[in-house]
Amino acid sequence: MDKYNNYHIDFFLANDEFVKWVHSGESLEGTSWEILVNSDPNIRSEFEQARTLILEWKDLPSQISDNKRSYDIKRIMSSVNERDHVKTTFYFNVWFKMAAILLLTIGLGWVVTLKLRDANNYTYEKLTRRVGSELIEISNDHSSDYEIALPDGSKVILAKGNRISYSKHLLADSTRDVYLKGDGFFNVAKDKKHPFLVYTGGLVTRVIGTCFKISTNGVKVSVAVRSGKVAVYQMQEFNSNSRNDVLLTPNQQAVFLSDQNQILRKLVENPVVLRGQEENLSFDYVESPVSKIFESLEKAYGIKIIYDPESLRNCIITIPLRDEPFFTKLDIICRTIQANYNVSDNSVIISGKGCN
Repeated sequence: MDKYNNYHIDFFLANDEFVKWVHSGESLEGTSWEILVNSDPNIRSEFEQARTLILEWKDLPSQISDNKRSYDIKRIMSSVNERDHVKTTFYFNVWFKMAAILLLTIGLGWVVTLKLRDANNYTYEKLTRRVGSELIEISNDHSSDYEIALPDGSKVILAKGNRISYSKHLLADSTRDVYLKGDGFFNVAKDKKHPFLVYTGGLVTRVIGTCFKISTNGVKVSVAVRSGKVAVYQMQEFNSNSRNDVLLTPNQQAVFLSDQNQILRKLVENPVVLRGQEENLSFDYVESPVSKIFESLEKAYGIKIIYDPESLRNCIITIPLRDEPFFTKLDIICRTIQANYNVSDNSVIISGKGCN
């Protein structure tokens, strides 16, 4: 009896090896599970119930991964793992747990469905249809990128095959609303009284005057800033009093994953020198402290470089810095002083033992 008490349904549901075996579809014959279930009819009953439940879980239509499902099984089982030793109550608890897990699965699937439904509510077609005839639409039917001049003086380089719509009353409206389908590079004319808003892929990008690029790829939308400052919001929260914005400065980007309902902030893949900072990289460094070089890079690119000044205080190097990409410059410097760098969020972290 003691042995049976150790192998209830929750034991199997919380066992990673058992879950993997069920998912694999392999035969029971010759496995350690065969020896266990043949040792006691009661264990076999628990075993079969658990296997059936896992297979039903797997077959439910959902975008939840197997790892996530396994985690949720364990979480449910741990929250209801108190057992009654009376047999009738025990079976009630088993079926209660099974129902709870199935309800959780359906609930999570419904949440995913709602998120996808929300994302579908913010497609270019639906957004422009709501505004109706008050919009002017331009499509790029050319064989390459096409530059568009907006009435307010802003310019948009629209990628091939993409579309943009803007209000007929762009100069009179309190906000300059633009709707984008695809990729576009924006050079926005400055107007503090009339913010410039771009709606695309579930995101709202709000600026006053700046240069930035928006790229869309399925469920992913990215906003990369070249100059100025940009605020990015999820479209479903934009008109809410509790909306959360992501503020971006030059060489930063926001990546919105609509299927995960998440905005990530990171550095752009290829940072560029800020306007007016070219002089910080236009000369050779001769017998210069590496701290001075890092300071020049920070100013030139607007990217925070974090390091331990004490450990690198003896690092004096000679190096020419001209037109190499930002991360190539870092590679050269770090190799010279035998250090490494990592990108974390919107900063670069330098680590090394220092120089003799």
